Amino acid sequence: MPRLCNSETWKNLEEHARDPELEPIELLFKKNPNRSEQFHLKLGGLYLDYSRNQIDDKALNLLLKLGEKAHLKEQITAMFDGKKINVTENKAALHTALRHNKNRLSDNSLSKERELIQKTLEKMQLFCHEFRSEKILGATGKVINTVINIGIGGSDLGPKLVYSTLKKNNDPQVLFASNLDISDLDPKLQEVDPEKTLFILASKTFTTAETVTNANVAVDWLCEKLNINKTKALRHHFLATTANPGIAKEFGIESGNIFEFWDWVGGRYSLWSAVGLPIAMGLGYEEFEALLEGAEEMDLHFENEPSITNMPIMLALVGIWHTTFKDHASHAILPYYERLSLLPDYLQQLEMESNGKMVDRSETAISYQTAPIIWGSCGTDFQHSFAQHLHQSPTVTPCDIIAIIKDNKDQKVPKSLLANCLAQMEALAFGSQIRERSEKEMKASRIAEGNRPSNLIMIDRLDAKTLGSLLALYEHKVFVQGVIWNINSFDQWGVELGKSLANSIENDLEDTSNSSKVVGSTKNIIDRIKMVDNRSSRQ
Repeated sequence: MPRLCNSETWKNLEEHARDPELEPIELLFKKNPNRSEQFHLKLGGLYLDYSRNQIDDKALNLLLKLGEKAHLKEQITAMFDGKKINVTENKAALHTALRHNKNRLSDNSLSKERELIQKTLEKMQLFCHEFRSEKILGATGKVINTVINIGIGGSDLGPKLVYSTLKKNNDPQVLFASNLDISDLDPKLQEVDPEKTLFILASKTFTTAETVTNANVAVDWLCEKLNINKTKALRHHFLATTANPGIAKEFGIESGNIFEFWDWVGGRYSLWSAVGLPIAMGLGYEEFEALLEGAEEMDLHFENEPSITNMPIMLALVGIWHTTFKDHASHAILPYYERLSLLPDYLQQLEMESNGKMVDRSETAISYQTAPIIWGSCGTDFQHSFAQHLHQSPTVTPCDIIAIIKDNKDQKVPKSLLANCLAQMEALAFGSQIRERSEKEMKASRIAEGNRPSNLIMIDRLDAKTLGSLLALYEHKVFVQGVIWNINSFDQWGVELGKSLANSIENDLEDTSNSSKVVGSTKNIIDRIKMVDNRSSRQ
């Protein structure tokens, strides 16, 4: 099968992107003052405006044609039908099934998986009701009212983002610990009452080093504080969310305290599964259901809508234009809402772990740019740090600017915040030309040339449903880009390499001999660590 990057459409896009006559954003708006009306899409409470990108009709048509040549619609159908599109691991990628409405369980496709999902959801719902009704008691008989989720990566970032975004003042306290560094977990342990604290151990394999290490610290701490044995501590104060219940049982978690998900749920897509238990406990199960409902609304749109009016597809095609054809190596996520401050971190994992690949699905080396570097921060904070770089650096960084009009309490966002948001969009697109002063009257150091691309994603009211739609939007964007780049977006072999190396190095560090057995670049570093450790132990 011919590679898409050798197609005439791909070559035409490369040529068009390098064309010095390609009109800048300012001129595109002058020629079409209603450009924003043409280049925007709406779904539920989400509004996407992608008009402030240097994309003319020719580029847009070529990008849409590229999607057709990649058989994008067939690939979307394959994912929803449960085909094994994760080719290196021979697995399906069924995160969309997790938010499938229970009223559609009669569908023949994936009926077994949907029954498993529904069973877990019912178990989550019952437990959340008991927790929020103050019926869950700890080992000493006191009501559990605090949760600490111990996980890392997808078992931490997604639930933490959703909870921190939507938490209300009267919601139970949910804390998150992920790092091996004790300074992550320890302050949280000092903050809570051990008699009233429940731990959720979240790990797909239940062998993740960071999670297991922190879990053991938490167990020892609880046993010491409550003067109880490990069995009692685990029975009353520990739950597990995992795809490997057998290992969780070996750790000591009782069957009734294990909430299962499955091998076909990728870690970075797992917040929709039992990994979302801290969301449901912290916000209420109804809010978790609304989150699933919002994601499903985006799923149905993505599955059925034509490409030109399909929000994830258009967001993906714009990103491919920037990354692969305009050679923009990074992409900034800029939410104008403090509670979305974790969104750049979440999307960093979603995009870079999914599409940061150097070979395609046929194991052939890739000759073009794939996933950009994802970074960002909240407005207006970034305006006083790296906005200078966005506006005047020779390096062009496309941006997603995310604005909300109302929060989940129906409170309006300050007009000053929205004004700053819109001002940054205008400044990026049009530069100093938006000012009532000619370039001749301005020093070169004061000129911002503009023509810096950005998308606006505006949310009418940021609640659980619209947040679900937003996160699913980005999931599907990443999938579309993986299809066009011909890469497997659902494995992460680069992550596994560091884990295996860390295990062997840790064994050497634990060795009490003065000299390292490791031969190579880290030998002198390991020897120095041992020397400092030995010196400290003698003092």
